[in-house]
Amino acid sequence: MTLLGPLSLSRESLPALAALCGSLVGALSSSVSTWITQSRQGRRDMLARKVFHREQLYTGFINESARILVDALENNFKDANKLIPAYALHSRIRLSSSRDALASAETVVRRIINTYNEPNLKPEQIRYRAMNGEDPLKGSSEICRAELDSMQRENCVGSFSACWG
Repeated sequence: MTLLGPLSLSRESLPALAALCGSLVGALSSSVSTWITQSRQGRRDMLARKVFHREQLYTGFINESARILVDALENNFKDANKLIPAYALHSRIRLSSSRDALASAETVVRRIINTYNEPNLKPEQIRYRAMNGEDPLKGSSEICRAELDSMQRENCVGSFSACWG
């Protein structure tokens, strides 16, 4: 028996002490591993929600812009209230999106306003433009898509299951 301060250890108690220390290390490493996993999962969930909300914002902006743009192609500017939804969505884009997405939204809004100043088109002329690939929202849509793809890739880093599982 060895004397260590007020404690004394015998050969028979050393394996029990080693087992106790091993159990503590195992429990600690399990707890740390669980904490890290939950922390990463929380971050992935938050980013997935952010992607979802951003996609809803861009979808709303594109829908409203398309509706107003068709009105601008067919009519002269009469009612400023028609622009309110697009301006509201544009302002929300300003709050949360990249500079590229914001710049593309601003371009779309300017295009709509400029279109109201152009001569009105007949439905056949609008159809002709659409059939020949004229899409005034394409550039903005592509920029928004690239931003969403980038956010999704960020969400996938380090997690196979978050993207493909």
